[in-house]
Amino acid sequence: MIEKQIDLIQKQIEKLTSSDFDLSAWKSSSILILDRIFGNDFQGIKAIEKINYKSGGLSMGNHSSSWNNMASCKKQGEEILLTCINELETFGEREKPQNNNSGININLTQNQSVNINLLVSALEDELTVSQMREVNEIMQSTEDSQNKKVKILDKIKNFGSDVASNILANILTNPAIWG
Repeated sequence: MIEKQIDLIQKQIEKLTSSDFDLSAWKSSSILILDRIFGNDFQGIKAIEKINYKSGGLSMGNHSSSWNNMASCKKQGEEILLTCINELETFGEREKPQNNNSGININLTQNQSVNINLLVSALEDELTVSQMREVNEIMQSTEDSQNKKVKILDKIKNFGSDVASNILANILTNPAIWG
């Protein structure tokens, strides 16, 4: 398997000398390959992303001059990929962490997002901007949860007798809660 990975990286190195070389396309394909081999947290990917083409020119009368750093970009790319090959030959394949709960974590995060958005939406529907700001200030404070709870309840009671019941009704009648 390592031989195939090295061959793939070697082909990317060969592309650097192609007459129709496109730096952007090369970077994209190299990143995809390194991500598959080493994982998306691999430093070589970050190094390739940092390769940046620059050019410029100067014209004075009959004389003009231009420059670019394409040779430097190609050299950086080659060195990064050669280092990747050396790493594979020396250390072998990296172990990729297995996350057996990835689907559950994603769903949990999505559900939490929906629930938070639902609560914020219910508050925004019933409170004025200044009232919402007051509640937000309490939430952002460094006090413990119990003190925050008491202060928020007092604050909502001060906003009027109907506000708390309207917020609750808004939450309970929201179709996102019942699926």
